[in-house]
Amino acid sequence: MYFFCSEEHYRNWVKESNIDEDNIFCLDIQEAVCVAKMLFSVTDLK
Repeated sequence: MYFFCSEEHYRNWVKESNIDEDNIFCLDIQEAVCVAKMLFSVTDLK
């Protein structure tokens, strides 16, 4: 996950990285933490 201070920083990163914006999810910090918990949860392992 990447976090940006401003939209300008984000736009510069996208431009320099040559990444298709259709593959990027722009989330606020609360959404990002929620998704991270879902992705990296180990409670499913048994």
